[in-house]
Amino acid sequence: MQSVYADTLHWRCEASSGPHSGSGNHCSKPVPSATAAHVACEPGFVLSDMASMVAREAIRRCAGRDANTPDHVVVCATSLEHDLALSCACRLYSELGVAGVPFAIGQLQGVSFFLALHVVSDMMANDHGIGSALIVGAERWLPPFSRLAGSITVLGDGAAAVVIGRHAEPGWLVLAVSVRTRGVPCARSDIFVDETVIIEVIGQTCTQAALSPAGIDWIVPPRIDAQLARRITAHVGLSAAQMWYPEEETGYLCAADAPAQLDALLQEIVPSGGQRILLWSVGLQGQAACAILEYRGN
Repeated sequence: MQSVYADTLHWRCEASSGPHSGSGNHCSKPVPSATAAHVACEPGFVLSDMASMVAREAIRRCAGRDANTPDHVVVCATSLEHDLALSCACRLYSELGVAGVPFAIGQLQGVSFFLALHVVSDMMANDHGIGSALIVGAERWLPPFSRLAGSITVLGDGAAAVVIGRHAEPGWLVLAVSVRTRGVPCARSDIFVDETVIIEVIGQTCTQAALSPAGIDWIVPPRIDAQLARRITAHVGLSAAQMWYPEEETGYLCAADAPAQLDALLQEIVPSGGQRILLWSVGLQGQAACAILEYRGN
């Protein structure tokens, strides 16, 4: 571990003992004007603490509809545990008593959740013994890692979890999921968002679900940049009035962003049968993903 993470351990030691070790933002540059002026900063809990809390809350909310213990857990994270030898996925499997093999998806930022959703959907389609699965996204950015993602966004701390159940009604049915990652190394080394790929993936997902933009009731973009969200919404033929983008600032929650955004929307609406949500997100090296959910009532 010391060989692999030698630089990180060295930088973390310096950051912890430096004059700004207590700073929640730990940014060395001014925050770009296009990004959130305030970001969510967790002062105490480590990444796996946050993941454990939201996992237990998600399971509690589903009590009576699905098994209390999910058959599988997929952990999504881009940031590192403070204790580099600790596995968040292994901790959750141990605490929740899950029988399967722990695994995690990382380094895709917001796209991680969609890839986990795709994997879980495929697993449930091919193994009827799987009754439910839990997807957990958690991020906490500690020194020496900056919260600034180039000039695109600022990274926030947060965690969110969803339970995927088989034939769980009332609830949201996963109609379609599309994920696009780069098959070959990109010549660019900087941080960027590929808007062309985002538009293509949203179109692909609508086609997969046999829907036109007119069939979408809400569109949930990532919390990266409101202007970017409006441009993408217009390009794919959706109305700005359909876009869910809360005014309060949290920063981009990476792997936790999409489920956190979805939860915030569901706290505000009372859905009826047949209504649909389109979620999309991006990775910061050109990745893109989209999912469409449809509400099924009793």
